[in-house]
Amino acid sequence: MTGTTLLWPNGDHSGEMDISLSQQDLELERLGALLLPGRNGEEALSFLNPMLTRDPETIAIRQQTIAELLDNAELTETLKRLTERLAELELAVKGVQDNMGGLRVSRVDAAMDGVKKAVLKLEKNLSKQGADILEENASDNRYAQLLRLTMFRKRQARGTAEALCLLRDGMAKLPLQSPVLRTLRDWAEENCRSGNAEHMLAVLDGLDRDWKGLGSFAIDVCMDGHMGIVGLEVAETREESYPRPGMFAGAGAEGERSGITNGFAFPQNGSATLFQEYLLSEVGYELRTTLTKQREAVWKLPVDASETLLSLRDALLFYTAAADFARKLREKGAPLCSPAVGAERVLSAKKAYLPEQTCTGLLPVPNDIDLAPGGSILVTGPNSSGKTCWLILCGQLLFLAQLGLLLPAQEASFAPRDALLTLFAAGESETGADSRMGLEVQRLGVLRQQMTADSLMLLNEPMTSTSAKEGGDICADLLASLSEKQVTNILVTHFNHIWPRLQELFAEKRISGQLKSMVMTAETGAEGIRYLYQLREAPPPPDSHARAVAAKAGVSLPEMLKQLQERGLDVHMDGQEWQKVGMGLFRADS
Repeated sequence: MTGTTLLWPNGDHSGEMDISLSQQDLELERLGALLLPGRNGEEALSFLNPMLTRDPETIAIRQQTIAELLDNAELTETLKRLTERLAELELAVKGVQDNMGGLRVSRVDAAMDGVKKAVLKLEKNLSKQGADILEENASDNRYAQLLRLTMFRKRQARGTAEALCLLRDGMAKLPLQSPVLRTLRDWAEENCRSGNAEHMLAVLDGLDRDWKGLGSFAIDVCMDGHMGIVGLEVAETREESYPRPGMFAGAGAEGERSGITNGFAFPQNGSATLFQEYLLSEVGYELRTTLTKQREAVWKLPVDASETLLSLRDALLFYTAAADFARKLREKGAPLCSPAVGAERVLSAKKAYLPEQTCTGLLPVPNDIDLAPGGSILVTGPNSSGKTCWLILCGQLLFLAQLGLLLPAQEASFAPRDALLTLFAAGESETGADSRMGLEVQRLGVLRQQMTADSLMLLNEPMTSTSAKEGGDICADLLASLSEKQVTNILVTHFNHIWPRLQELFAEKRISGQLKSMVMTAETGAEGIRYLYQLREAPPPPDSHARAVAAKAGVSLPEMLKQLQERGLDVHMDGQEWQKVGMGLFRADS
């Protein structure tokens, strides 16, 4: 059993949805960081991207596993603790792999090396070539590797046994429904039996009593008449740290410290590496008898399960993070559902909530979604009424659905897509070489090469940098072309006037049934504009409420005149001040 088996029980279907051209527009990095606390957006998406899938069986199994963990917070915490243990186990396994040279040390070596050491010490005293000998000893660091190998192997064995027991005990006798969780429980129970985990822990406890540990060691420093260091040698080893008196207090005084804890960090590279390897080799040599016995005992313990345990780490992180994310949505008051996988709708949802806003703020107004395969939806409405948020909602829900996560909606269904594509209104290029429209056209060319009938295209107010007539005509032609190629698409725009043109184009291509107009509703009255944040099917309104939006910000002629009069200016249309306003000579701060 491996982590791949957990994530892909129906075979490997990884990375089957391309979000490279939409992750910035749809704020998927921010969503990913919410899913995986402790990682930034880029790291989160790097982890999640390979897990996007189009396989219905894999999606269903993930949904069932996450739903079961959602209802069992204690099991979720157990798996999270296991994930933390596996991080420590990974360090131990790497330490063993990096110090395999420690296996070359035998009891015969210990006797022969004792003679060699005596000769080298004599040579050092006679020839004063201590640096050369230091380098020679550091290059043959078998005893340093023996020391590290033994310690890391003990950590690997203990980490393996403790992880197996934690997993077995945390899942024992639970009425699990998810095939993933049942398989994981059975594997843990079998490996605890075959590896005799309790016996392994008992053996390790005995080894720890014999070993006692290495807390510190002392170094003899040999100096010449000019106070230069000419030799180093390990004088003794201790199980505990050396006590260190305070700088101005004697031993046993009030300022005495329990150990040397505030020394300078020892360098880990350059010439200092030679000294470190030399000293650790000396320590390993001094402890060679105990180390070889410990190494032989711990090497007999079965640690084969550690490789499989480590392969589970990403899968366990994925499932526990997804359960925590769903729990956070539910605590905020959003409903949760396992979306059905089918081909009738690209995405359908009832009372769906924007995930990020639900997690980080007040519960947003829910909206419905109904995207037919190959369909084209025109979305219009006032500024700040929620059109872009609804577009992002569609993209984020599809992203979460193809990860196999639960969605914040009363009910939902979807047909997996091969790519999530976006064209949001661009800004000017950094060099100024390309205009806003030029950049949008370039991006559109890239999108056309990538899109298929299984893609979803989301367009947010493109072509607004040219005239309304030209921009509207381009958008109308684009939507008709996309729907004719069966590419499901949504256009958010303020080009309300293109609706008749769209109807004509779709009728000419005999695809009228694929066109729909949706309006984000708002109300205007004596107090100004009031946003409802509700999307309904209707033709585009003749009024975009632009004047009401501007008036809310104080941008209207009556409001401007009122502000001028409050500054002591008697403004009349035939007066001198009015002429200055018309000529642009009147400064706003005067």
